[in-house]
Amino acid sequence: MFNFSTLTTLLVLVSAAVADTMLAAVYEPGNNKLVLNPAYPVPTPGEGEVLLKVAACGVCHSDVFFLSAARPDPRTYVLGHEIVGTPSQLGAGVQNISTTQLYGVLIIDPSNTNPSTSTIGTGLDGGYAEFVLVNQSQLFPVPDGLAPEIAVAGTDSLLTVFNAVNNVAQVTTGDRVLIYGVGGLGHQAVQLAKHLGATVFAADLRPEARQLALDLGATQAFDLEDLTAVTSNGTFHVDTVIDFVATAQSFELSKAAVALSLSEGFAGLSTPGKIVLVGISADSLSFASVDLIETNIRVFSSLYGSPADMQSAFDLLSQGVIRPNVTVAPLENINTALEALTAHDVTGRMVVIPGLNSTATTRR
Repeated sequence: MFNFSTLTTLLVLVSAAVADTMLAAVYEPGNNKLVLNPAYPVPTPGEGEVLLKVAACGVCHSDVFFLSAARPDPRTYVLGHEIVGTPSQLGAGVQNISTTQLYGVLIIDPSNTNPSTSTIGTGLDGGYAEFVLVNQSQLFPVPDGLAPEIAVAGTDSLLTVFNAVNNVAQVTTGDRVLIYGVGGLGHQAVQLAKHLGATVFAADLRPEARQLALDLGATQAFDLEDLTAVTSNGTFHVDTVIDFVATAQSFELSKAAVALSLSEGFAGLSTPGKIVLVGISADSLSFASVDLIETNIRVFSSLYGSPADMQSAFDLLSQGVIRPNVTVAPLENINTALEALTAHDVTGRMVVIPGLNSTATTRR
């Protein structure tokens, strides 16, 4: 019989292995770099909470956005929201959580009443640290055999891609799809759209990103000059654009790629062209509604995804349908990783791993 005394003993044994302080990369208002603090307090889990030992944390463009002060945040906290890890300490009332299982973290806690401003890595301490505190309801088991640096894609980047491509754009067999921006999310979107039966095209400034898109199954990859030319002369048209850049320039080119002629638009015989905006930028996007109506364009936005989408993302990774291109680095190199992301020097995903004692390595 498993009783309270036994549970208490187990918690004490688990707790004994956790130090009082840890290395953490802290966001401080007005600082465009994270502050590495080797003595950041390790939190203690309360009712229903789990202290997770971080196995990997993905580096996201939204982190770059926060550090740019495009939208200043007055709070101080640990950044990082794409997290997988193993439980190190269980709070009271936590059940059916294994300390040997790798879990992914759903950053939007179902019980959170203010998710737009207070989520893990945005207001609440995140995963650029050795440990992170989460609610049990945020934990989802990672399929056996997935390495942490690959599994972490299922917690945000592929989760976001799945929602945008499968749920919002509803890409299906026979569609012509343009993936605009073949970065950490876009290169996974190329694979997913291809898996769903679409003919996939790609656009990116960087030759290495365009080559990655072709390697992953894209029919053609455009630089922006070539994309401008083929959309201007009417020789290129797609059903859907998934825009992972979301700048004024990308939006104009996306509209050109899905636009129908005036007569086609009013005829109402063609399926509306879709633009799905996924990227975060400081640009203001503008359009006249009459232009969208006349050219039969529908514009959608997409952000993150649901618990079911996380499960789908993990399944796609486990089955090898999606193979993220990942570069790993030690947590101590987080600012270097963020600088590389800012400079568009990362092909695919960048992931930091606490305790990794090596230089950056690419894995697929």
